[in-house]
Amino acid sequence: MRQWRWVVVLGVVALLCSLPVIASNWPVTEPDIEPEALRTLVAGSAAQPFEGLFESRGGLRLPDLGRLDDEVAPFRTSSRVRVWYGGPEQWRADELLVGAERAVYREPGGLWLWDSGRRRIVFSPREVEEPLRIPRLMDFSPAELGRRLVRESDVESISSIPARRVAGRTGAGLRITPTSPSATIDHVDIWADPVTGVVLAVEIDTGGTAPVFETAWVDFRYATPDGDVVTFDPNEIDEPVREAVVVDAVESASATAFALPFPDVLAGLPRRSAPQAALATYGEGLTVVNVLVVPQGGLGRRIAALPRVERPWGGEAALVETSLVNVQIARVGGFDVVLAGTVDVAELDRIAGVVAAAGSVL
Repeated sequence: MRQWRWVVVLGVVALLCSLPVIASNWPVTEPDIEPEALRTLVAGSAAQPFEGLFESRGGLRLPDLGRLDDEVAPFRTSSRVRVWYGGPEQWRADELLVGAERAVYREPGGLWLWDSGRRRIVFSPREVEEPLRIPRLMDFSPAELGRRLVRESDVESISSIPARRVAGRTGAGLRITPTSPSATIDHVDIWADPVTGVVLAVEIDTGGTAPVFETAWVDFRYATPDGDVVTFDPNEIDEPVREAVVVDAVESASATAFALPFPDVLAGLPRRSAPQAALATYGEGLTVVNVLVVPQGGLGRRIAALPRVERPWGGEAALVETSLVNVQIARVGGFDVVLAGTVDVAELDRIAGVVAAAGSVL
């Protein structure tokens, strides 16, 4: 009898362990919605409140980037983040760490960053529209990432894919396929709620055996979060508050105006960002090249120490190569010019050659 009892217990344990697999493979009824209609819903879903927990996984192999390591960690590791979202001006994202808390609070008056491991509180006063910057916790959520990808894509690049069950909900499928021959992205698959447009899962594929980056809700519900949950009170923590208009190196560069603006067109690529900044974005759709200009040595010791190699355009540059994002750092006209984007190295060489021949980006 005792042996049979253990067989029953083991059977129950096995059933519980298999429930997520069973749920994910449960037949899904295909939603009756056209790709263009779903695209419109996704693009306009920013006002929908919700709460949830998402898991993201990045598979990029990146070198030691010094002070930027924490910011790029989601691209090469797995993360679990709890989100409370009331709208574009009121949300909170907490990364689930062992024995520590790393959180970002967005309030109408600005942005709070709390890192319990470093015992650091930073407040950044700002409007809703932000300059170009390094992605933060909320940016990796399916809802935010999916909406931005869809908004940046052309109607012609979108097609329909089979629906998928995510966090107990049916997600209608969209595929974004860049058309540029230099694009590193083969396609992006998105599954969104066909009623609200909130994105439930995103997979970015570069043509390998598995997505190079993926993010999906594992727990999700529609609810307006309580005000005290999405409001940060620094008085509850016995640490000084540091106020900063910008909070990362890229954001600082993008907010720095030069005497001359970036050109409207660089190496045949149209500019997509503001004209007065040390950082500009060029390209179309999901094929993007960011151009960052800083004084020589301003990128930090780790990045400055990257080996430099001869390039086809006649100069030397440091290279960071991955399946999704490629980076080339060249010295032109007394500045370090960083070219980084979802394009292959040959395209970066082509752009660097144009910049080097002109002697300056500006």
